[in-house]
Amino acid sequence: MGIRLALAIAAATLLGGCGVADSGSAVATVAAAKQRELENARAMQERIQREVDASMQARQQQLERMEQAGR
Repeated sequence: MGIRLALAIAAATLLGGCGVADSGSAVATVAAAKQRELENARAMQERIQREVDASMQARQQQLERMEQAGR
């Protein structure tokens, strides 16, 4: 996605002299927003994975305690 952002910025720079700078800057703005959206999604995915892992570990510990109590 970083390459896309760089291309969008390059395109905006090149189009700046053609009178279509507004379109170019809009492209760069959208690309930057998509980059942030991707980063946020990755961070959320990592957080959710940590929560799932912690939940699974807690459940495993609970099962182990139940087994020991039944002996």
